[in-house]
Amino acid sequence: MIKSQSIRKGITIKFDGHTVDKSTVLKASEEWSSNHEALFRKLLKQGGSFKINGILVSVTPEEKTFNSRGESDGGIQKVDPFARF
Repeated sequence: MIKSQSIRKGITIKFDGHTVDKSTVLKASEEWSSNHEALFRKLLKQGGSFKINGILVSVTPEEKTFNSRGESDGGIQKVDPFARF
């Protein structure tokens, strides 16, 4: 069975295209085999989709962009195209 702590905020979980909450996932995980639980935990980290007992489960983790220092990336810096180097 999946614990509630393993499902972090910012992760979108869908069963057959419908977004579900944490309690629905926990109830459904009671019927899963140990292989399904291991696959689901892996998908919580990296995202993806698979079928369990005929139900299409899609997991989309929150996208985070960090630089080499572990800080949020500021994005692309805009440069004046008419400036001389």
